[in-house]
Amino acid sequence: MITPLHFFILSGAAFVSIGALGWNVWRLRRKIHALTRAADTPQHIVANIAQRLVEAETVLEIMEPRIQFLEAASRTSIQKVGFTRFNPFKNTGGDNSFVLSLLDQQNDGVMLSSLYMRDGVRVYGKTIERGDSRYPLSDEEKSVLKNSIAKNSNHE
Repeated sequence: MITPLHFFILSGAAFVSIGALGWNVWRLRRKIHALTRAADTPQHIVANIAQRLVEAETVLEIMEPRIQFLEAASRTSIQKVGFTRFNPFKNTGGDNSFVLSLLDQQNDGVMLSSLYMRDGVRVYGKTIERGDSRYPLSDEEKSVLKNSIAKNSNHE
């Protein structure tokens, strides 16, 4: 049996619940109004989003050929560089000789070697195709080539 006290407590709880619900509805309406304040109706919001989507697609259409050109150019540009200095002769002193490798994405490129000697400097160039040379490589050249190929190999 419901006593007047229980009725009063249940009525108070219902009143508080309805008040909390009303408060939440009021807050949600304020948020919705803030979101749609710039546009008169939700249709304007949809139209604005559609317009921005069309503009984004237009930009993508313009950028696609440019991106393809840059990707093609990057495959043949120098991406991997290796360099070391060394002393090929024990009696000349100093690491005045060097090996330089310049490779593209496919490990094609050139290797330049400079040997410093007392009577002059000799420079040799070797082509590198797919990470290998048809000319014999010195230990220093092999090391530089191996290190060059290892660079950026995770981006291929």
